[in-house]
Amino acid sequence: MKKTVCSMIMILAILAMNGNVFAQGETGKIGFVDLQRVIDSSEQGKTAQDEIKKKSDELTAQAKKMEDDYNQMKADFDKQQEVLTPEARSQKRDELAKFERDYTRFVQDSRNELRLVEQRSLKQLLEDVGKIVVEYGKTNNFTLILEAGNILYGADQIEITEDIIKLYNTKGN
Repeated sequence: MKKTVCSMIMILAILAMNGNVFAQGETGKIGFVDLQRVIDSSEQGKTAQDEIKKKSDELTAQAKKMEDDYNQMKADFDKQQEVLTPEARSQKRDELAKFERDYTRFVQDSRNELRLVEQRSLKQLLEDVGKIVVEYGKTNNFTLILEAGNILYGADQIEITEDIIKLYNTKGN
């Protein structure tokens, strides 16, 4: 019984709040935007992705060169180890081990650096898109604009993604 009474009170409270908004003649315009599509399709998003790819390619090339250098050092050591003195052999092994540690550290640092570049780019893109969405919402009298990732279903008529992409492309140039 208490559950039923509480449920009824909650429903009445929700209806009363909604009734106030709609009683004032406002219909509550709602829309949604697919932020991932905006980032993937906008000129600024494509530019950011190109910069990230360029940085990734640069770091990958450096890692490949280090790997090739290591493989060459290892091959040289394998060929020479029979004629090397025990001290020289030990020294070469130490050099190889140090080079391998340096390579591993470089790869880890490169991944971290790339992750930071991606995070900064995404943060800036989301801030810029957020401002455009707010401006679009105010200009077009929206009551609510949601992110598509949080919506189970939304009619095509209320999706504003293409409008946001167009606005972002014109404001970014």
